[in-house]
Amino acid sequence: MSVYLSAAAREELRAAQVQLDQHTPSSADGGCPACGEPGPCALRRTALRVFGRYGCLPRRWPGASRPELIGRGSSWSGWLVSGGGDVSGV
Repeated sequence: MSVYLSAAAREELRAAQVQLDQHTPSSADGGCPACGEPGPCALRRTALRVFGRYGCLPRRWPGASRPELIGRGSSWSGWLVSGGGDVSGV
């Protein structure tokens, strides 16, 4: 079964996708990079409701939530260094 959307519906979905792309929460702190609100911001929730209304899924972009920022404050250097104990008997 095919569902055809009017031009107005397609434009509404396109505008909602733009909002989702701009308001993707960061993986590092969960905040919206565009408006700074914690968690999913109001604009993102509104855009998601548009997709729900039409029964469509939004496009997802790999890396949009910037997962590389998770744990940026810490370093893995020294992770494998012995704590001073003798490991020669292992």
